[in-house]
Amino acid sequence: MKLIDKDIVLAKIERRMQALHPTNTHQMQVGEKMDRDVLMWLNALTWVKNVLNILEVKEVDLEKEIDIYYNWLPGRRDDIAIIAKHFFYLGLKTQKGEEI
Repeated sequence: MKLIDKDIVLAKIERRMQALHPTNTHQMQVGEKMDRDVLMWLNALTWVKNVLNILEVKEVDLEKEIDIYYNWLPGRRDDIAIIAKHFFYLGLKTQKGEEI
């Protein structure tokens, strides 16, 4: 699975919405007429934005998680920390598209 930057996707959706309807305020004005296809695209893009805005990106305190794991399964803390950090940074490299 490849991770993407949510803010970039949202910005591209917003630019597309503005290209479809430059004065788009996301609410139709009384008496405003709009092409049916444009309206359908705006509705679809608004729906996608709403779905993306529901998603959360959470920060993880790696040291805290290592401590929790260490307390749960006694062992050598340094070994657990080295392994956890290795896979954490491996995940970051993969996310950025760097060679492993």
